[in-house]
Amino acid sequence: MNSYADNTLAASSPSVESSAELKTVLASVRKAVAPLWPLADYVAVNPFQGLAEDSFLVTRNRLASVRSCDILMPAAHYRERWDRGEITFADLDEAYELCLQDNPELFGETSFADLLKAIDDTATPIERHTWTVAEVVDRRTGSRWTSHIVNDITRNLSAYYDLGQAAWKHPWKHCDLFNAWREMAIIGHRLDLLGLKEFRKFAASLPEDPLQWIAAALEELKVPAETQEDFLLAELLSVAGWAGYAQYQTNRHAVDGNEQDDLIGLLAIRLACDVALFRTYMLQSDRPLTLWKSHESPETASTNAVLARYLFQTATEVAYRRQLCGALHLGSDGASSAQTNGSRKRAQLVFCIDVRSELLRRNLEATSEGIETFGFAGFFGLPISHVPFSQKHGHAHCPVLIEPSLIAQDEPEFPDASALAAADEDLRASRTFRRIWKFFQTSAVSCFSFVESLGLFYSWSLAESTWLPKAKRAGGNTPLQLLSAHGQPLTTSEKADLAENILRNLGLTENFARLVVFCGHEAETTNNPYQSGLDCGACGGHSGGPNARAAANLLNDPDVRWELRSRGLVIPVDTRFVAGVHNTTTDDLQLIKDDNLPEHHGQDLAELQLLALQAGQQTRLERAGRLGAISESDVRNRARDWSEIRPEWGLAGNAAFVVAPRERTSSLHLAGRTFLHNYDFRQDQSGAILELIMTAPMVVTNWINLQYYASTVDNGAYGSGSKTVHNLVGQFGILSGNGGDLQTGLPWQSVHDGNGYQHEPLRLTVAVEAPCEMISKVIEKHESVRHLVSNGWLTLLALDDDQFFRWSGQHDWIPQELDEPRLRPIKESPQKTAVTVAQ
Repeated sequence: MNSYADNTLAASSPSVESSAELKTVLASVRKAVAPLWPLADYVAVNPFQGLAEDSFLVTRNRLASVRSCDILMPAAHYRERWDRGEITFADLDEAYELCLQDNPELFGETSFADLLKAIDDTATPIERHTWTVAEVVDRRTGSRWTSHIVNDITRNLSAYYDLGQAAWKHPWKHCDLFNAWREMAIIGHRLDLLGLKEFRKFAASLPEDPLQWIAAALEELKVPAETQEDFLLAELLSVAGWAGYAQYQTNRHAVDGNEQDDLIGLLAIRLACDVALFRTYMLQSDRPLTLWKSHESPETASTNAVLARYLFQTATEVAYRRQLCGALHLGSDGASSAQTNGSRKRAQLVFCIDVRSELLRRNLEATSEGIETFGFAGFFGLPISHVPFSQKHGHAHCPVLIEPSLIAQDEPEFPDASALAAADEDLRASRTFRRIWKFFQTSAVSCFSFVESLGLFYSWSLAESTWLPKAKRAGGNTPLQLLSAHGQPLTTSEKADLAENILRNLGLTENFARLVVFCGHEAETTNNPYQSGLDCGACGGHSGGPNARAAANLLNDPDVRWELRSRGLVIPVDTRFVAGVHNTTTDDLQLIKDDNLPEHHGQDLAELQLLALQAGQQTRLERAGRLGAISESDVRNRARDWSEIRPEWGLAGNAAFVVAPRERTSSLHLAGRTFLHNYDFRQDQSGAILELIMTAPMVVTNWINLQYYASTVDNGAYGSGSKTVHNLVGQFGILSGNGGDLQTGLPWQSVHDGNGYQHEPLRLTVAVEAPCEMISKVIEKHESVRHLVSNGWLTLLALDDDQFFRWSGQHDWIPQELDEPRLRPIKESPQKTAVTVAQ
């Protein structure tokens, strides 16, 4: 045999039976890969979402067995918390009981004393038992084949998925991913030059069907049936970032009715590289390659060191939960008294449930007793695709879990047709110029001489952006037309359905103020590829401004109000709905001008804007210490500083989701760590609103929480490293440096300030004020919810008749003990509040 290319492909025509078995294995592997959205629509994603049917600890052990990763903090982190008194013996004792209840198969044979000793064990057990071919060869020979293969895949996929950054289009973009790679591999020399001789000939011999090739590769590598799932998972997770993006593309194809499966294509590509390396190595060495070793199942493979860390992780969550429950319990007096207060408010403002809204809401309410705020999903129940003026297509402004069912189209008013045509022509010309200029910048003719020839041209622009930054303006008051997904105008009845759902799900069905403001939110940053990650998660990584405008337009429509009146929803004649945008980086609240607003309401709006300015200033003062800013104006300026790597902390620190009347939390200082959703179970006799909250906002907050959690505990595996070495690829993703895998989660600077963590990795605590029986019905009805709340992915609490109960892994409610919250002030907060939940 002269070369590996002479080998005949094994199992080139697998049997129907083996194909069915392989598809079952691949379906299981697919669950372990979370989709990765492109930067323009970047949203927080739970990296373990497909694994929730297993417990958190079982999943942790499974992942550690096939990838060099961890989803628990190092033992030293927990030991420091213990030494500082942030974890008490009582916390550990309660945590041990919870671990026994929820994971009896893992903790049943381990004593509490042994686990306390094990936290000091500095030995690192080798838990991994399955490796890729490249990893085995690297470990044996000291080579860098894993890096070479990943870089080669990155070069190919960057070109294939490019969204316009490259000057030249990939010539096989019309092919599926595997065959596009195959065509490139047939003519490429890189892997041949690195040592895989005749790799082009090998690529040409591969079958066109990626499934057929995967079956052949498994047979040639002699992977036992019982280890195939782990082996294929190890292969995919060696390019975890690209696997996530391929999963996203596969899902997108499915929505479009396309059967192309990019994830399977990527797996076939990764296996092709490893099989080629396997053949080369076997030609050069008589030593067999062992890609796996004998191992126990992940369910029983935990060492005491791992169990000890999980115990301490649970204890940190117990400590936080005791404080939160104690604070919410103290809020019960305010809740009961406020329910009898039916006086009309000066203004009501509806904010997103985002944790950053909590600070501004609290400070707004402090400016006047006439201010009332609500927490609601930031797309306000309107799953729209917003189409700006003079554009044919828009972006989805709704949770990524759902598809837009409405089109919100900008329709600016012009005095005549010629003015409309002129404005349209100006916009088109501007976009054409930008495309031409971008092509010139990136073309082969100018790429080496661009800076030398035109660098000085940018000097004024650079100086201006440094010393004379311009403020970002939120969406204007351009009229919006709301259409169906097919572009048809909505009937009055259809509009009324949307309006009714907004008000009933919000719980605002009476006692309307004269002004009701829907406050979408967005982030203002400069030179930040991850900007959309700071925008509204409920709006798919976009601004909530268009949703706010659409909601206000709906509820100001006289015909809609008349229809609502017939449905028992009477909005006072003098109530006007207004849109606003909360800039989370500067804490400015811009109320969008409405030209049709009556004069007296205009005065109310001006007064409210003044109160919002006061609240914004107070919020900036509160956040200044955490940002290391010297003044509240410094906080504002960070948004427009192109060199700033930490313009804001985003949702770092998030730890809880409270579903209850606002009166329950209005007296509490929750330190910007809590998602707040208004809900009164007394207005939800059918439980439909609770079901909606637990299947949508609760899932989204869990996604956000676990992305921040994973990016903190193992930034190398689940984050995206340092911003200072990021490179944009294809306008859709990020590389760390000039190669390697596509990056997935949050940058290190989003969770760490250089001295310590700004995000404490706690699994989400969800507290719902409702009867246990009512919550249980939702859990029983929805398997996906049951997995989350029963398998340790979040902790669900019910506040029932002034008593807290915890949902256990054994599917029952357990009374929750209460502690008085620790009344220590947040150092960066100058404002006195009734109760502070310690950070």
